Amino acid sequence: MKCIIRLMQIIAALRRYRTALTENPAPLLWFSVASFLYFMGFSFYFTVFNLYLSEIGFTQSVIGTVLSARSFGSVLMTIPAALIVNKIGYRYNFLTAMGLAVAVQVLILLTKSVPMLVLLGGLLGTADALFMIGISPFIMDHTKEEYRNELFSLNNALQTFAFAGGSFLTFISGFLGVKDPIALYRGIMWTGVLCASLGMVIVTLRVHTSLRTSLSNPFTRERLGSLRGFTPLLIVLIVPRTLVGLGASLIIPFMNLYFKDIFALPGPQIGLIYTFGQLATAAGMLLVPLVVRRLGKVRTVVITELFSLPFMFILAKAGSLAYAIPSFLIRQALMNMSTPVSQQFNMEITPVHFRTITNGLMSMGDNLSRALGSLIAGYIIQYRGYSYSFYAAMVLYFISAVFYYVFLSPWDRKGSS
Repeated sequence: MKCIIRLMQIIAALRRYRTALTENPAPLLWFSVASFLYFMGFSFYFTVFNLYLSEIGFTQSVIGTVLSARSFGSVLMTIPAALIVNKIGYRYNFLTAMGLAVAVQVLILLTKSVPMLVLLGGLLGTADALFMIGISPFIMDHTKEEYRNELFSLNNALQTFAFAGGSFLTFISGFLGVKDPIALYRGIMWTGVLCASLGMVIVTLRVHTSLRTSLSNPFTRERLGSLRGFTPLLIVLIVPRTLVGLGASLIIPFMNLYFKDIFALPGPQIGLIYTFGQLATAAGMLLVPLVVRRLGKVRTVVITELFSLPFMFILAKAGSLAYAIPSFLIRQALMNMSTPVSQQFNMEITPVHFRTITNGLMSMGDNLSRALGSLIAGYIIQYRGYSYSFYAAMVLYFISAVFYYVFLSPWDRKGSS
């Protein structure tokens, strides 16, 4: 009987997604399609990016430096990005970011110079910041309150499905008979460029909107006065995001190298593992509104984050794929399934005119910590191995979860949907 009740709850939850899509503005639907293609292109590109750099002769420390440059680029662009989206609106903001990202990805494929790769990594980070900073306010402005759980979850699930598609292409590529791994990886990366370009075309043709509820200058005299009262909460929002970013940067950018170095897996098999990881995460994101209605937003975020920690420990100690692969899949699903919940909650408790700047400052903390973490992790892994990075990430995730619960649970509206 309990199984039947659970099944009926899942069916009802899925029906709410259909209703949410039909009862909200068309630009939101088209943006979801465009971002799906854009992120799928990124997935094609970056599932094999580290492997490509490794194949053409770069060490983990050099790869870490390139990844770090991307995060530093995001940090430097964060505040300007918040001001730009407020000034030019959502559509032109997304087009500028997508055009810059596509151009940089093409240039990366045309060079093997380390200084140029570092510079292009930084430019790609600026495009990341410009694109990502507008997403949460855009969804807030284009959704009815009763469907925000579903639409934040759907947007993140589509991104995750997109990354799964890119990972699956990497797996399929193993059956194409291409003997040269460098040629194979370059082919996959060019496919990513094409896919991201299609997303940009859809934004150009279909995402027309004049809604700007969350877009306003936060630096007027009146709003700067209210900013002082909001500052303590702003700090509370930034700290856990920064800790998670630092922990993630110690392991996530290097997971494909982890499977390659520890278990000698080729790129296509790594792509298949990543595919299942993304699918598990997407399924969790689609079902997380059920958990939120039962536990509330803050407890959902904290519990899923804490439950992921034992599986990180197993990954650090794993001596066989029989332990490593299931732990990787479960850890990824648990750690990421509550992302749309925290995004929605952070926007809900932020005053409307501070949403873009708050999103920007949280992104700055996240990207700065990822920049430092990727730089440090490259050297830790090269000289001490992967286990130390996993242990450090576990500590940071634990501190973040405790901090989030202690300081933000009073803001959670119990029983919200």
